[in-house]
Amino acid sequence: MTRDRAILHLHFTRPSFEVYAQLFTALADVSPVAQALPPEGALMDVTGALGYFDRTPAGLADLLQTRLLARYGLTVAIGGGPNRMLATMAAETCAPGEVRILDAGPEATGRFLRGRPVEALPGVGPVLARSLRRYGIESVGDLAGLPLATLQRIAGGSTGRLLHQRAQGIDPRGVTVAGPPTSIAASRRFDRDVLDPDEVRQALLGLAVDLGARLRTGHKTARTVELQITYADRSTTTRSRTLREATAHTPLLQETLYALFGALGLQRARIRAVTARVNGLAAAEHGFVQLTLDTATENNRTLEPVIDRANHRWGTGTVHPAALTNPKLRATRPPSLPEAGIRRLGG
Repeated sequence: MTRDRAILHLHFTRPSFEVYAQLFTALADVSPVAQALPPEGALMDVTGALGYFDRTPAGLADLLQTRLLARYGLTVAIGGGPNRMLATMAAETCAPGEVRILDAGPEATGRFLRGRPVEALPGVGPVLARSLRRYGIESVGDLAGLPLATLQRIAGGSTGRLLHQRAQGIDPRGVTVAGPPTSIAASRRFDRDVLDPDEVRQALLGLAVDLGARLRTGHKTARTVELQITYADRSTTTRSRTLREATAHTPLLQETLYALFGALGLQRARIRAVTARVNGLAAAEHGFVQLTLDTATENNRTLEPVIDRANHRWGTGTVHPAALTNPKLRATRPPSLPEAGIRRLGG
């Protein structure tokens, strides 16, 4: 890591899949070193652009905000710093439209990190955060004050060494040039290892709802559905299935994820996380929908655009299947029209 590096982390406010794919053209006009962080983020190394545009990192952030708002109507929060970790952490403190650029000096870095909660540090998940708190470690400043040997006894050898570096503001990772993906993914990491298949299926329902909405909002369809199961020992199993026709229909995505999970035949497996991914994306206008005589299927297809518009206007998750919030409604099959649940935000 060098002190003169300038990294920006951009967080976009709910871009469609189509807009997200297009906006990297605007980013490349400022710096070719850009990395997609789908579905709402991007990293940029603007070190070389500082001299070319004769601007500070804050000035480049302002330029990017102006261009993205003018071209795509996007409101962008931007954090910046001498490495990607600090840039990301700075972005997490920004409201939409705000910019926060951290100075490269160790004193400024220390002041920023010292008061941040320990779980704000990349690599500290809920389980590790609880373990650290049992030792009275509440903030990144507390973590930075621990001897390396002590931290390694608490978190393990390699994890302890990594956290010790990050608590000091050190992150040697660079920005990898990578454009937007040709797939969309959604993940759910459980607070505890899960044994109950119904709880896993409920998580898969949530992933199907998320992926379906993102496909429809981006006017895309997908041809392949992939499921990855992560176990307590961090090993994984991945299965995929190619659909007979491309779709953005949530119940079909849900059925496919359930079938992939059921085919694994897991018995008492401790599951830590599930990830669903859709591949083979194509523009929705190039696809077709097979008509059915099933009333529930046709009702769901009619209802989906209405739900998407409501969620876009009132916030993601305003309207969702009741099985996601009501434990008495087990997510064992695709929800029919009467099972749609409505949650009023703030009420």
